[in-house]
Amino acid sequence: MKKALILNLSPRKTGTSVMLAKRCSEFLAARNYQVEILHLYPNLKNMSPLMAAIKETQSIIMVGPSYIDTYPADTVYLLEELEKNNDVLHGQDLYGIIQGGMPYVHTHESGLKMLELFAAENGLSYKGGFVIGMGAMLNGQPLDKLLNGKKVEKGFALFLENMANQDNSPPELYHQAQLKMPGLVYWFMATMMNRKIDKERREKGIDDQEKSPYEKLELS
Repeated sequence: MKKALILNLSPRKTGTSVMLAKRCSEFLAARNYQVEILHLYPNLKNMSPLMAAIKETQSIIMVGPSYIDTYPADTVYLLEELEKNNDVLHGQDLYGIIQGGMPYVHTHESGLKMLELFAAENGLSYKGGFVIGMGAMLNGQPLDKLLNGKKVEKGFALFLENMANQDNSPPELYHQAQLKMPGLVYWFMATMMNRKIDKERREKGIDDQEKSPYEKLELS
């Protein structure tokens, strides 16, 4: 029986990333895989369980949100620890799934590029990934709740098939599923999101007009 390890890179144990992890787990289990889902954040102080599970698997699927154009920062820490303990790496297949708030995929795609570069440097077989825009809006709901839900479902289903067959999954699958909107709509969405962020800052007493304290520091 083939083994697959799904790593949830989100600090949340509920939400869109976990929903996607469960989708992968159910799909692979139905195709005679032994599947395990592990969460990164509870294991940050002791990576031993993650390292042991990675050593025993044939396929690694990393699933997480896009915070600032890539996976959360602690994903980099995980990759650094893997490089230090590279005896657990033995050419496993590596797939990535990343979902973020922006509707277009190119802002989140750099997360997959990071995994691809890591795989090349550490002898893993990077086989592609899937990017989902507006994942934050789902908050754990099924993919068909997206405005472009039918396209995303179709592309994600093909991605899952590729993963189950241990095949390469091309980026065209998620590019074709991307929500296409006029530039004016993107501008309006960005304006509304920025207003929301500014409001939250004010409510927390953060003055974004105040000069950074770092500007006052003299270079030694």
